Amino acid sequence: MRSILIKATLLIPVILSLYAVSLVDQPARSAASVGLEAPVPVRITTVRPTSVSAKIAGFGRVEATRSWSGIAELEGRLTRYDDDLQIGAQVQEGDTLFEIDPRDYQIAVAQAEADILRAEADLEDVRVNGENTEASLAIERAILEISKSERDRIQGLVDQGAVATTELDSANQTYLSQQSTVTSLEATLALVAPDTLSSQASLAKAEADLESAQRDLERTEVKAPFAGRVTERGASAFEYARVGDVLVTIEDVSASEVEAAFQPSDLARLIGSVDVGDIIGLAGLEPGDTDFQTVFADVLTAEVVARFGNGLPITWPAEIARITDQIDEVTGAIGIVVRIEGASFPDPASGRPPLVNGGFVEVVLTGPQIQDALLVPERAIRFEGSEAYVYGIEQDDRLARLNVETGQTFGAMVHIKSGMGAGTRLVLSHPVPATVGLLVEPFEDWPNQ
Repeated sequence: MRSILIKATLLIPVILSLYAVSLVDQPARSAASVGLEAPVPVRITTVRPTSVSAKIAGFGRVEATRSWSGIAELEGRLTRYDDDLQIGAQVQEGDTLFEIDPRDYQIAVAQAEADILRAEADLEDVRVNGENTEASLAIERAILEISKSERDRIQGLVDQGAVATTELDSANQTYLSQQSTVTSLEATLALVAPDTLSSQASLAKAEADLESAQRDLERTEVKAPFAGRVTERGASAFEYARVGDVLVTIEDVSASEVEAAFQPSDLARLIGSVDVGDIIGLAGLEPGDTDFQTVFADVLTAEVVARFGNGLPITWPAEIARITDQIDEVTGAIGIVVRIEGASFPDPASGRPPLVNGGFVEVVLTGPQIQDALLVPERAIRFEGSEAYVYGIEQDDRLARLNVETGQTFGAMVHIKSGMGAGTRLVLSHPVPATVGLLVEPFEDWPNQ
């Protein structure tokens, strides 16, 4: 008896289940028996226009835009080297970083200045001598003319027999002596020009020596060429520096750069999201200009993203500076360099910490925004050969097939360029049977934003 009760207890749920199934199935059979069509339930979403931009991400390390090393161009003992000039210290443009003992170079400047004075004096001496020689030559030439006239007069008297020939010999001797004096002065005057050139050359050399000595003296004090952060300290005060010693290195803090690696396929996807007409209009280009850096630097936007201890992303606005001309042989990636202004200091207004050189960061490139874009879930798109289509629902809740042209992919969403309009009730599920004109019962499943 107990065995029979147990079996009966086990059969009761089965009997109740069969009865419930018969109750559920009965209306359907009844509806079919009287010629009514049962709607097929489907999940749908209403497609609404939205704004969207294509984005890709690459990774790289933060680097300074420029680095400068203070190298000793002279040798000597360091008389000044600030002990506070430690690694990480900030320096301003024009700050004195170190100084080499200038006394030997001050002496060299003084010697060069003395050489200039001597050369100027020699040049003046040549000038004065030349002027004196010209004046003496003019006098001696006048005397020569007188001597010639006197000789000619005596020659006439001799021809007349009025005087003895001895007087003519004396006059000729006087004339020849004066002519020799004039010739000597002319030779001396001819040497004035080369003597002047020689003195001028000596003066030029002395001036060049002075400039060299002054440059050496200026090199004894080295100042920061720009505001930066000390990354290397190579000496201390009172050490002896030799030519070529690296005494300090600083990196620019006004801006930073990141060379981020991007896969060519991602770049192609980003570029494909930009309309050629938009490129020409936004960048002010001429049709046919296909250089990436020229075409896209003004169209794409960039930002640098870093994550710190709390894991929350912190972003800095950036701009595309250049694109590398080589593809990495190992990863196949292309390097794009972005520039971040003023990121080396904390920003109290935004709460951003400093972006430290060497940090590993993410670089996000964003294409221009597409207005009134129709996005649909990728799973809603079906294909027949190379033709893409979706299922929509007409006003009378009948299934319709819509042939569409697909565009850029944005995550799990696809941009529909043509084939359907805003407000389309898009079928997400797979109705069975998928027959055009099928009566369906739509259930809103995924709200399009």
